[in-house]
Amino acid sequence: MFSSTRGPAGHRRRRDRQAGFTIVEVGVAALVLVLCISSSLIALQRGFVAIDNARYTTLAGQILQSQMEKLRLLTWAQLTASPSAGGPPTNGTFTPDLTASASGQLANFTCSQVITASPAPFNTSMLDITLTATWKGSDGRSRSLTYFTRYGRNGISDFFYTTR
Repeated sequence: MFSSTRGPAGHRRRRDRQAGFTIVEVGVAALVLVLCISSSLIALQRGFVAIDNARYTTLAGQILQSQMEKLRLLTWAQLTASPSAGGPPTNGTFTPDLTASASGQLANFTCSQVITASPAPFNTSMLDITLTATWKGSDGRSRSLTYFTRYGRNGISDFFYTTR
């Protein structure tokens, strides 16, 4: 059960086979375990924020694309008409299309559009259209997505610019 060996000074030393870890070893092991668990939780939290940001950025892009398509369908006369005469609001908010799957999430968005004359010499034949969707992420930070394009007398261009 016990084995005996001789130490450096010739003294007999007994070693127990059932000896445990010292308190320092247990403390170091516990510290390593706590560091691993806490870093895993932080990585998991950051992952959820990234997924939330990606989800809302995608939804904002769909909202802005839908509004851009609505404006694309308007004629020059309809687009340049005043809002009181049935034209779109030139500076203000718009209500995104509602779908059954996204109606709860749409409450988090504020959507605005600005329609202005393009810089000279195109100010009589072209309009600048800027659409912006703003929302708050799960981390409480405000985020936004902006689409910009130009609409000419002969129709909207088939490209637009995305900014954040």
